[in-house]
Amino acid sequence: MCWGVPARVLEVEGFEAVVDFGGGVRRRVLLLVDAAPGDYVVVHAGSAIGKVKPEEALEILLALKEVAESLSPEAAEALDKAIEELRSSLAGAAPSKAAGGSHQAF
Repeated sequence: MCWGVPARVLEVEGFEAVVDFGGGVRRRVLLLVDAAPGDYVVVHAGSAIGKVKPEEALEILLALKEVAESLSPEAAEALDKAIEELRSSLAGAAPSKAAGGSHQAF
């Protein structure tokens, strides 16, 4: 099974980026998409393979937490900080017209 995990881009240097997975977990990844600091990307196998909206990143994290809860409560707890950080940043941002009201408030 393959997992793609959302992360926020912190720095971009050529084809590499430093990303933050939340909770202070940062990694250098290969950047396969056009992204800038502040953007959210999906990271798989050390590569940023797609760009997502912050609302989509939150939905992915919530889904990952649901799966993690069935495997290990400790794994689910590790996602809590990342989810809370993203929720806080979304609460401070103006509603996106692109979301079109299709996303529920979390």
